[in-house]
Amino acid sequence: MALRAGNGSTKPPVPRFAKPRATPHSSHDAHDHHSPLTVSRPELLVNGSDYLYRKFVHELLSFAAMHGAIRDGIAGCVDLGGVQHTILQSIRHLGVVHPVAVRDVAQHLGLSGAFITIETAKLQDRGLLEKRPSTTDRRKVSLVLTKKAYELFEKAAPIQQAIGDVQFGCLSARQFREIVPIVTRLFETSREALLLLPHLKTVGEKKTKRPGRKKIANRNRRKP
Repeated sequence: MALRAGNGSTKPPVPRFAKPRATPHSSHDAHDHHSPLTVSRPELLVNGSDYLYRKFVHELLSFAAMHGAIRDGIAGCVDLGGVQHTILQSIRHLGVVHPVAVRDVAQHLGLSGAFITIETAKLQDRGLLEKRPSTTDRRKVSLVLTKKAYELFEKAAPIQQAIGDVQFGCLSARQFREIVPIVTRLFETSREALLLLPHLKTVGEKKTKRPGRKKIANRNRRKP
């Protein structure tokens, strides 16, 4: 079912995603002897196999894609892009604790400051937020939501409630309170892994780099 945007246009339907793969019937099927393990920590292996870990990661990717499609559909109902809606919600969320700057939103969403600057300028032009001098540092600018932005939140709230109740209705109260800190910690360790990736790539390139002609010549001279 297509969602209607605020300007009357029809948003594309939420894409269909492949169903999760069934669990293998035997430990032999679960362990691919021809593929290297994608993790080595014993906590992430089951009977020496990384199948469950790979299943977990693949379903996280599918979940992220589906949640993104849901976000875009809800945002379209109030004539916003998905990222714009997320930026406004992030400012609302972060603003409960402290004044919000462009840098805060960029770090919170894992996006570049330049991109957030461009998008917040568009939202400012639409009258959904204001940029005011910081009360603590006049060199900085704080992002403040306008009355019009809160009116959009009110308009989207019934749809968000209905969708959220269905999407996360499988969780009990206890499960919900347990999973929130787990997701927070996974976000932190994912950021650490992202920072580690360039270093590992550099090390890998050095190991696979072929020796120069001079080194090869020197090796040949040493041979009897």
